[in-house]
Amino acid sequence: MSDMTIEQLSGYKNLVITQPHCPFCVKAKKILDDRGTEYTTLVLGKDLPKTTMVDFIEQVTGNTVRTVPQIFLDGQYIGGHDDLVAFLERQVDDSEFSDFEL
Repeated sequence: MSDMTIEQLSGYKNLVITQPHCPFCVKAKKILDDRGTEYTTLVLGKDLPKTTMVDFIEQVTGNTVRTVPQIFLDGQYIGGHDDLVAFLERQVDDSEFSDFEL
């Protein structure tokens, strides 16, 4: 297992932190794959200690999370599977609404 630092984790543009046999991780990655989104996958216990993930998410968001998947897109923290679904449902075509803000 690597000793990845929080600075290294911050360098990923699109990141999915997963765990083996996690059905929500599989679903989240399928959504991203179907959209053609390239991302890096880090597996807890293999590529990344869970304590490092918890510390990283806490530093980025101020919240403590212990579940997977944890998803970052374009360097922005999205959250888990349900958060990804909600995030993608809120997306609009920027060319039509260039000055539109929520």
